[in-house]
Amino acid sequence: MFNNPSSVFNFTHVYEAYSFMQSKAFNWVDCTELEGTDCYCDTEAEKQLKEMMNDLPLHGIHWLDSGDYHYLSKLWTDRIEEPFTLVVLDHHPDMQRPMFGELLSCGSWVRAALEQNDMLKQVYLVGVDDKLIDESRGFNGRVKVVSENELLSQPLDGIMSRLQLDYPVFISIDKDVMTPNECSTNWDQGSVTWKQLAALLEYLMQHRVLGIDICGEEPKMLTHCCYSNDAQINEKFNESLFDCIKSSCHK
Repeated sequence: MFNNPSSVFNFTHVYEAYSFMQSKAFNWVDCTELEGTDCYCDTEAEKQLKEMMNDLPLHGIHWLDSGDYHYLSKLWTDRIEEPFTLVVLDHHPDMQRPMFGELLSCGSWVRAALEQNDMLKQVYLVGVDDKLIDESRGFNGRVKVVSENELLSQPLDGIMSRLQLDYPVFISIDKDVMTPNECSTNWDQGSVTWKQLAALLEYLMQHRVLGIDICGEEPKMLTHCCYSNDAQINEKFNESLFDCIKSSCHK
């Protein structure tokens, strides 16, 4: 699946600073002129984004820009035509009730996927802030949570044994699940370490993976200087994550 070029959704120009993403291994999608996309995705923007995604392979790695565009995961998973499990590594459940009618948002996309996609059979939310767990209640046991405190206090082997993956997997990573020592994002961050993330990915990649997406960039880090220290840290993190996924895929 990872022989396909990675899809890079360029909303904020943040990826343009990352030299490793300028190769033929990355297929860039120019979203810089789209309106109605920041945190919320209006009807016209959703239509345009779906058209842009039509010719892109589901089976691969998709870079979604900042966490403000995490709703793109909903659009990716809408294309899955078989029963599947969604594993979300995120400091937030993204299961809020819509604030503006049925408008898709970065904070509601998991709930929308559960309500609208009959193929979505299981959701695992990993690394969620314990204070936000109540958002994930309901859905007849289809949603299971591994909280931030559980990751801090329990052996990782035990955590992974709880991820009973009964179907092919789509993996969605918001980098705000990570400790700020690892990378910088534009949302409050959790406590996951690189070692934990790499081990979780290696475990998940032992299963049939339909696709992976990644968000959590920090666009503002580019406004302070041409290439800040945070930008360098984030580029290194992204490149390590890219290599980790490819390596785990071939094991």
